[in-house]
Amino acid sequence: MSEAVVGQTDVRTGGVHGFLIVRIGWRNLWRNRRRTFLTTGGIAFAVFLVVSFMALQLGQYDVMEENATSLLTGHVQVQHAHYPEDSRFEETIEHASQVLETVRATPGVVAVAPRVEAFALTSVNERSFGAQVLGVDIAAEQQTVRFVRMLASGHTLQGPQEAVLGTVLAKNLGASLGDEVVVLGAGKEGGVAALVFTVVGLLETGMADLDRALLLAPLPEVQAGFGLDDEVHTLAIRVDDLHRSQQVVRRLRAALPATLTVRNWDQVLPELRQGIEVDKMGGRIMYGIIMALVVFSAINSFIMTVFERTREFGMLLAIGMRPGHIMGMIQWEALFVSLLGIAIGLALASGLTLWLMNVGIYLGEGMQEYARQFYMPDRMYPAFSWEAMTVAPLVMLVGTQIAALLPSLRIRRLKAADALRAEG
Repeated sequence: MSEAVVGQTDVRTGGVHGFLIVRIGWRNLWRNRRRTFLTTGGIAFAVFLVVSFMALQLGQYDVMEENATSLLTGHVQVQHAHYPEDSRFEETIEHASQVLETVRATPGVVAVAPRVEAFALTSVNERSFGAQVLGVDIAAEQQTVRFVRMLASGHTLQGPQEAVLGTVLAKNLGASLGDEVVVLGAGKEGGVAALVFTVVGLLETGMADLDRALLLAPLPEVQAGFGLDDEVHTLAIRVDDLHRSQQVVRRLRAALPATLTVRNWDQVLPELRQGIEVDKMGGRIMYGIIMALVVFSAINSFIMTVFERTREFGMLLAIGMRPGHIMGMIQWEALFVSLLGIAIGLALASGLTLWLMNVGIYLGEGMQEYARQFYMPDRMYPAFSWEAMTVAPLVMLVGTQIAALLPSLRIRRLKAADALRAEG
């Protein structure tokens, strides 16, 4: 006889204590241990799989965002309001020193790198190629981004009239360390900008576009050569926490004049944000399929439970238990099954995530170039997050309750006499 008979006296008096239903629901789990273990195992597997892969996925997003922004662009950029769209040389940040001090005083800002950006013709002997001339404060750049430290040979900028070239640009020009490179461009007022630099270093970032076109030079020399006073084109900013960079953006917008625009990293690198969103969507579809399969399996399990226990339910109805109480008992059984599965799945996923956070997953030599292209390291590291640890458990918890509710709706139409005559 069912453990539910324990509550017979209370049922006849017209009430079933909530604690008794909970107790009966727990004890009923172990009447068919194999089914309980299979259902619990399915839920645990789904939670383990989804939590582990989501932690790995979110960890990669953090790495991609940090690597992409720390390479060249910074977390936040300040520019003339029209410069992001037009990129016209004359659209500069005027009184840059004052703006720079305001930015540095903003809470959350760690470092700021002022830049002058110009396109010019570079020549070494008889060879000439177009280049992007970047006038930089090398000390500020080293605190803000990391591309200036990616030297293949030579040293970084240390004095005036020095330049660092991308390795591909140097190869195209036939330039080597110690050679002089002539830069010809158009100044702000329309005059000719002519500068001569000595090559002191070769830069190799692994990004073809940068290595093919970049020429780094001291900020004061570039400003003077291109007819700029206290003006720059971009302030690249590093903040203390990339996840709170939008707060810094709001503070800067409130502190700076309306002629300037403040852009967060996802506006500076929209293709990265779009790639992450597309990948997230693909992940959600895969996770949804996994969890749906497990929920359908749970529905089948509870359908069998309801049909096999028809005579038991008939007996409970005959002694006065309400259909709603019987359905509540099944819901408690489903809750216990889901909680057991979620606990096991979270324990396994947490252990695996902690281990992989230390050792990582090596991508192999064949994936290194692909990883570099998408701002990823050669190892994949997961990351703990509330999203990874709560989404799958909540979905499985709700899904299991629904899986138990649907078959148990049959109990509302069940007649005690018919149920007692059913085959058990």
